[in-house]
Amino acid sequence: MTATKTDTVVIGSGISGLTTAALLARCGREVTIVEAKRRPGGALRRFTREGIPFDVGFHYSSGLGQGQFLRALWDCLGVSDTIPTTPLTPDGYDLLRLPANDRQVRAYYSYDHLGEELSAVFPAESGGIKKYLATIRELSRAMPFYNPTLPLTPYLRGGALAGDRPLTEAIGACTSNPDLQAVLSAPTFLYGVPPKQAGLAMHAVVAHGYYSGAWGIIGGGQAIVEALVSELTRLGVKIMTSSPVTAVEVGGDRVVGVSGDSWQLSASNVVYSGHPHHLPDLLPPEALRPAYRNRLRELTDTVSMHILFGEVAATSPLPLLDRTNLYQLRSGFELLAPTTTNDTATLMITAPGRHDGPASPAARGVIMMRPAGIDEVIGFDRGHKARGPGYDEYKAQITAKMLGDAATFGEEFRTIRPLASGSPLTFRDRLGSPAGGVYGIQHNREQRPAEARTKLPGLYLSGQGSLMPGIMGASLAGLVSAGEIVGLEKVWDMVRECY
Repeated sequence: MTATKTDTVVIGSGISGLTTAALLARCGREVTIVEAKRRPGGALRRFTREGIPFDVGFHYSSGLGQGQFLRALWDCLGVSDTIPTTPLTPDGYDLLRLPANDRQVRAYYSYDHLGEELSAVFPAESGGIKKYLATIRELSRAMPFYNPTLPLTPYLRGGALAGDRPLTEAIGACTSNPDLQAVLSAPTFLYGVPPKQAGLAMHAVVAHGYYSGAWGIIGGGQAIVEALVSELTRLGVKIMTSSPVTAVEVGGDRVVGVSGDSWQLSASNVVYSGHPHHLPDLLPPEALRPAYRNRLRELTDTVSMHILFGEVAATSPLPLLDRTNLYQLRSGFELLAPTTTNDTATLMITAPGRHDGPASPAARGVIMMRPAGIDEVIGFDRGHKARGPGYDEYKAQITAKMLGDAATFGEEFRTIRPLASGSPLTFRDRLGSPAGGVYGIQHNREQRPAEARTKLPGLYLSGQGSLMPGIMGASLAGLVSAGEIVGLEKVWDMVRECY
């Protein structure tokens, strides 16, 4: 087997892998992406059921306004004009329903609108509301991707979010009202860390983005993939699909390439964008120190989800979902806590396909997500994609409960026809997260994420497991991984010129 030579191999073609490859190619590096699946895109790809395209890994995003990070990054990569975005601001909002006290809150994607709404719903808490929002804003000013006048290297080398203050302590200092506590901690749903484990700075990373604006994308995550793949092709990046990596090759004390069952690539740099838990499986046992190997193995996943994909009945178009995401929240800090079938559970209802326009088949799709743990379904596990007796019946019970909870937003939600569903086992098998985590590993106060630069020269990490969660976090991880190879400030300067 003859090895083909390239400068850098990127393992995985999710948003972080595509971003890493594009930045390196723009810096003159020869890059090859290897992807195990037959199509690039990872969790951003859409799938279709009964003619309706559905998104799994993208629903809406922050950071896409003028002068914001994701827009600047895509401008730098030359893809902004081919990714059609639609703003959900200033009138869009997440509608948060708190059944315990029959409250509803419009969580606007705007600091000013949100502050006014919260003070109207919780008039006795206006002082704490102002304190919380001011704290989130102040923390964001110390983050380079929100304040591009700052250099990136000191922020990363300084531990970034290490030693974080407990989120529950920070919110508790602003209010003791359990409904307001739930509302202020609601962004934890978007990074999958229970409030009692979350840190304030990590929370601010996500919350500030959405308090500053939110955007949908026409064509969903698939549009992002297609734009980046097109630009990568123009830049000469080779993308090898249906090519699972079986080994990262090591020579002496550094990486020398990767190989599959019938192919081999020689490279001086390898960027791994999958879940860090699986990286040791690709390396010789002696390549990593036991302590580092164990650390990668033991990283805790974010929460998982039960997910339901459904079709809206033609007679009940559900206009509430046109510009709004719906949430049912448990009061206090329990919104991501495990629940039984009969408990009030946190629920998200979204319809990102509506951004494609009313005539699009995607506009008929509705997605519901409910936090879950893999322990709820592990008894049905019979190996990769194999399930034991009773699994379908259990999923049917969860589906019925989710549809029942959705009906609290209006009886017409009962007309939604389920087309497909998934559990934490589905996310485990599809995303490669050992516990089915939907946002990779937890970025919490106790667990330090794996840095982009590993203990093995020439080997780098990217993706949600290396820096921050979500599409913006994974994109930033791609920037950092590329920067570790060609120079952090060099890459950061390229991007901030586009702010």
